[in-house]
Amino acid sequence: MLTVSEARARILAAVRPLGPERLDLLAARGRVLADDLRSGRDLPPWDNSAMDGFAVRAADCAAAGAALSVVAEIPAGRPTAVVLAAGQAARIFTGAPMPAGADAVVMQEDTDHGQPGARADRVVVRDRVAGGDHVRRRGEDLAENARALAAGTALGPGEIGLLAALGHARVTVHRAPRVAILSTGDELDDVDQAPGAGQIVSSNAFALAAQAEELGVGAVVLPIARDDRDEIAARMREALSFDAVLSSGGVSVGDHDHVKGAMGAVGLEVAFWKVAMKPGKPVAFGVLAGPEGPRPFFGLPGNSASSMVSFELFARPALRRMMGHRLADDRPRVSVRLGAAVAKAPGRASYLRARLERHGDALVATPNARQSSGALTSMVGADALLELPAERGDAAAGELVTAIVLRLP
Repeated sequence: MLTVSEARARILAAVRPLGPERLDLLAARGRVLADDLRSGRDLPPWDNSAMDGFAVRAADCAAAGAALSVVAEIPAGRPTAVVLAAGQAARIFTGAPMPAGADAVVMQEDTDHGQPGARADRVVVRDRVAGGDHVRRRGEDLAENARALAAGTALGPGEIGLLAALGHARVTVHRAPRVAILSTGDELDDVDQAPGAGQIVSSNAFALAAQAEELGVGAVVLPIARDDRDEIAARMREALSFDAVLSSGGVSVGDHDHVKGAMGAVGLEVAFWKVAMKPGKPVAFGVLAGPEGPRPFFGLPGNSASSMVSFELFARPALRRMMGHRLADDRPRVSVRLGAAVAKAPGRASYLRARLERHGDALVATPNARQSSGALTSMVGADALLELPAERGDAAAGELVTAIVLRLP
């Protein structure tokens, strides 16, 4: 069997970023920039004031107590033709362009402005002033023709704001994958039906769809496929019209597990079958070659925790690579202290669902009470997957272990 890292390496070698598309700026939030983007203008576009106060010549304020004549008022949003001569100042507001001749701004509160007896046509500067004080220079944030954002940058609020400042109403990003979710099994019922005897709700489909959509990936839940190879193959053909497929169930070695046979029937090249991990040993991965690029197929286990853990370790990095992210595996790995002892037999890597708590500067991880592969509640409130290597055995309370962080407390 492959190790987790070997299986993930094979998956990432088989997928690639999807092609570009142009989107309106707000629609591009969460997407990944397809090309380097250079600035077409200086930011800010001209020297401007960082404060409400007075534009001055620093040479006139080399000593405290300088008295200057106020010759103009410069509000934000208006160009100015004012030129300051020696001994002059201009009332100025935050964001307003600096007048010619001025090289500093004195904050309003550092003057006698507004004080009893102060004259409107004169201002006294209490302290000495240095050139450049409270002035935002043209291009100091971003110079014209500088690289503003690199290809592979995920567009969050800051990036969207920068693109707007640069005048980009539309932007070229990698297309987000469309993912088909396929559940197999005679025992499954739809979510809006009361399960009959021996039946369970097809909950994995919704958990996987939620995991995919958390990434910004569109997910479509297909009708349940019963335990029949031909029916599963037919559903697979439909699913393979999408960019990627997440299937759940039917990947073990029982008489009613038909996913592997169906993969061969629809032309999927099977890259591996089974991974040395717990939960999630029966994981299959295959690729359908095509003119638009490879379409990955993830055959995930039918047990709920196994399915969700396998998504985290294998499907999530692949989907991020398809979205164009530079870093496929984005989950932080940190050392945490075990809050309780853990029993483990050597042989396979274990991924325990756990809650994290801050104890001072340290993170303490307490494994959820139920850790069986079918315990859906083990994923409820899980902050991390505790990664215990295949070769190790039991772990004692207080021992340091590696946590794959899903969310910080």
